[in-house]
Amino acid sequence: MLWFFYIIYSNYIKRGTYNMANVTILGAGAMGSALTTPLRKNGHNVNLWGTHLDTKIIDQLKKDGTHIKHKCKLEDGINYFYNEELEEAMKDADLVIMGITSDGLASVFKKAIPYLKEGMVVGSVAKGFEYDLKDKDKVIILPDILEELLPENLVGKIPFVFVGGPCKAVEVVWECPNSVDYASKDIEAAKYMRSLLVTDKYNVGISSDVIGLEICAAMKNAYSIGLGMAEGFKELDGKLNNNCKAALFTFAVAEMGVLTKAMGGSYSSVIGQPGVGDLEITCEAGRNRILGEVCGGGMPGTKAIKKMRDEDITVEGYNAIKFAWELIPQLEEKGVLDRSKLPFLQALYEILFEDKNAYDTIVKVMNKCTGFDYE
Repeated sequence: MLWFFYIIYSNYIKRGTYNMANVTILGAGAMGSALTTPLRKNGHNVNLWGTHLDTKIIDQLKKDGTHIKHKCKLEDGINYFYNEELEEAMKDADLVIMGITSDGLASVFKKAIPYLKEGMVVGSVAKGFEYDLKDKDKVIILPDILEELLPENLVGKIPFVFVGGPCKAVEVVWECPNSVDYASKDIEAAKYMRSLLVTDKYNVGISSDVIGLEICAAMKNAYSIGLGMAEGFKELDGKLNNNCKAALFTFAVAEMGVLTKAMGGSYSSVIGQPGVGDLEITCEAGRNRILGEVCGGGMPGTKAIKKMRDEDITVEGYNAIKFAWELIPQLEEKGVLDRSKLPFLQALYEILFEDKNAYDTIVKVMNKCTGFDYE
């Protein structure tokens, strides 16, 4: 009978219900708010803080617990805080999760720094690239930005954990089964964060490949725009173009592998949840796909992105393409990359930033990439 009690105890520990923690989530948008569900299911104290952009969200949550983006109620017992209440929201936090989009990550993290303490763990769901704070001509991944921002007295004392994988926020709220990876240079920190969030529906793998996870997390947004173009071709000829989309999917995975290898990441992330998994779910629906559809339907890239920005729609893949294209010369200078190995990325840059015709350009990519040697 001892084996039975051992299994029960192991599962109890794994699910993280053995030790109640104080968790602060910065950013009340889709993903930040979604993570309150597994945390509250596991019995933790949860503070959800909203930026100045989240005021209406916090208003409604305080009123009746309904999140206006998810169109459903969040778990009971969550503490909600407005933008000006950051200090109170951060009080006694064991884990801080940055639920912020890539373009706002640095500014929000700067605000949180005065309230960070040695021993805290900081998680982040943001995905993308940014310019180096010390060298504006250099492109780096977001984890490097967070580490650069840490004050000297906290360097090496605040571990970071990064989230990647196929994870639509509303499905986390609905408690649909899903699987993600937590990557960190500090494996124990990743395990700790997993212990607080993992449930029988929210599954978490552990990885030390921060670079691979972040490259895939950023580039799946970029390539999803390209896959969306195949959907947009239906507007041109009324035909499905599923063969085209499937082929582009394989080219996207191959090029994520090229970039990941050049940056020093692991191919296991490319073929795992952060790469193939996240690319598949992202190209099914969302803002990146919509931009691709609009371009595929015949609208020039610069006009399409302006239209979406005018509607206050942020397309993270658009910036990812720009940053990745600017990253290429850095990697070529190091001798770790040949830009000819990224024809799909080049095509996306030409379509979105140089107004090349999407259909004609993608046809050429199909011609070039079929049988292409990515090694």
